[in-house]
Amino acid sequence: MSDVFRFDQPACCLTGRRIKAGFHCHTTHSDGGMSVRETVDRYRSKGFECVGITDHRQVTPVEDIGVEDCIAIAATENGGQPDIIGVGVETAVEPDLPLAERAAMLAGQGGFTIAAHPTYCGVLPADYVDCPHLMAMEIYNAYCDAAYANGYALELWDMVLGQGKRIWGVAGDDAHLNPRKRYYSDAGLGWVEIWADDISRQPVVNALKEGAFFSTQGPVFDSIEVQADSISVTCSPVSQIRWRTFGKVGYVVYAEAGTTLTRASLPDGFRPDTFVRIELVDQDGRRAWSNPVFVHAPERAAC
Repeated sequence: MSDVFRFDQPACCLTGRRIKAGFHCHTTHSDGGMSVRETVDRYRSKGFECVGITDHRQVTPVEDIGVEDCIAIAATENGGQPDIIGVGVETAVEPDLPLAERAAMLAGQGGFTIAAHPTYCGVLPADYVDCPHLMAMEIYNAYCDAAYANGYALELWDMVLGQGKRIWGVAGDDAHLNPRKRYYSDAGLGWVEIWADDISRQPVVNALKEGAFFSTQGPVFDSIEVQADSISVTCSPVSQIRWRTFGKVGYVVYAEAGTTLTRASLPDGFRPDTFVRIELVDQDGRRAWSNPVFVHAPERAAC
């Protein structure tokens, strides 16, 4: 690959107010253990300001849920193989349709589409690469991680990105709040933080579509600034800041013993291929993941 590269979205700076939000949870309308109101209350108690209710194969009514300081957004875990979530949609679609058709129909309602628990669904990269209306994928699903040991999809994400698919990464609880489930999944194990000034449905959905968010188990990005050939981040105190791109190139910045890191820049000599994404790791091993910054480059790296 040439030493010269440029990012496709220069002069971009994500900073300021963030909205803590979750977009994968179930209520008594499907296999959850709490009512819609109780579920939203539970999320509010964990500091969430926005919740997407994703009952199976339906859009659960949320219009009358008046919880102070926390909005509920109509959504669905639509079903099908592989499964898909639609956020900000009016109705579920036929689950037996191909993924690309389901994604197109949910996106046609103005929704934000997320591939649900990819590893659990046994997905291959081509399943997502050939799906133009698929906007995001769950890179971390807390319920699947605890119950089935298949909650992470980071390698799959890198492979899909490396094949040129521009797709965001989302962390979710898949909370059922139901002790009768195989594993009692709680709220606040994996979520997204959205840079948006207005806590209402359309600004939240718009910010999701633009990738103006990050995913986390705890650590937070305070800012992500992109210039033509550089990236700078500030964050909560962490022990590692990890830089990823397609293939063998990568770099880990470690805090010195007894200290923490709160900022970093794209390392000198780091030559990205196709994309760059950043991971934070705190002292307890909890992680956060930025969305990818995409590279415009004249040639691809050789294997």
